[in-house]
Amino acid sequence: MVAKLLGLTFLYLTTSPFTFTAHGTSVYPVPTSSVKINPNWEVVYQDTNVYGVVGKAVILECGTTVPDIYIWSFTKPGTDAIKAVVYNLGKGARIQNFAETLGQLTIISNSAAVSIEKLPLAAHGLFTCQAFYNIDKEPIVYYYYVHLTVRGKTLNSDYVFT
Repeated sequence: MVAKLLGLTFLYLTTSPFTFTAHGTSVYPVPTSSVKINPNWEVVYQDTNVYGVVGKAVILECGTTVPDIYIWSFTKPGTDAIKAVVYNLGKGARIQNFAETLGQLTIISNSAAVSIEKLPLAAHGLFTCQAFYNIDKEPIVYYYYVHLTVRGKTLNSDYVFT
């Protein structure tokens, strides 16, 4: 999506949307190129894994369309603490001071995607984008869980930090 437009590549990217069914019918539709209204007023969840390398750049996606409002947060593995990274309540993105510990973070224009350059080990963890669409009418809420695995490089082999 955004990465393709910018000509960036990833080491590895997978998505696994949570799809629940009730009586054989999908209750939580997987987002496509346009947002669809969930008739049950339930939050829609999507899980993604992104792998990055220390010192390089990654892009964390927050859906395929720009939400009206979004909040990015970070949870370090082994903790329950959720810390705000950046939010946009309709008046422009506000990057929090805490974001400095996660690398050089920027919001990509015309999206809610986060770019992190000079990726540090500290960025290894769960990033969550809470996205709110259609807030003036029938609100739709998506939670995009982005599990970022940061890999380092030694002289002889790769290693993963957990």
